[in-house]
Amino acid sequence: MEAIIESQSSYSASLKMKVVLFLFGVYCIYSAFSAFEIYKIIVAVVAFYGIVYKKKIYVSSNGLVREVRGVLGTSVEVLPWEDVKGVTIVYKGDSMMAFFEKGITGWKILFKREDERLLRELLDKHAPDAEVTVVSNVRSRPKRR
Repeated sequence: MEAIIESQSSYSASLKMKVVLFLFGVYCIYSAFSAFEIYKIIVAVVAFYGIVYKKKIYVSSNGLVREVRGVLGTSVEVLPWEDVKGVTIVYKGDSMMAFFEKGITGWKILFKREDERLLRELLDKHAPDAEVTVVSNVRSRPKRR
């Protein structure tokens, strides 16, 4: 599926963090075999899992897509446009949180504020019956003391 809008909720470790996790995992395996401690092998496996873990959330022409890649494979979950009953949008600073309602549950996804126009166009095209509600249209201000 092609990503039209990618969410800010997507996550992947940076290259620097992947190097640190790899070195830490190698150290744990080395020290586990030299001292025969099984818990260090478990910690090393978790470190290696952090290297390959990647979460990507995006909007496509098929609907909302959540891909999670890990050691055991890739999991893809899709919320089709037909299932979207309503969208609630909340703004804060340069970010926009959209809650896509599917019955009484749904998906909460963080976008950039400038993605709103394209998101509304996609909603009009693919989910015309979905009710769009805006909760707040105020930019956040620093707190006064």
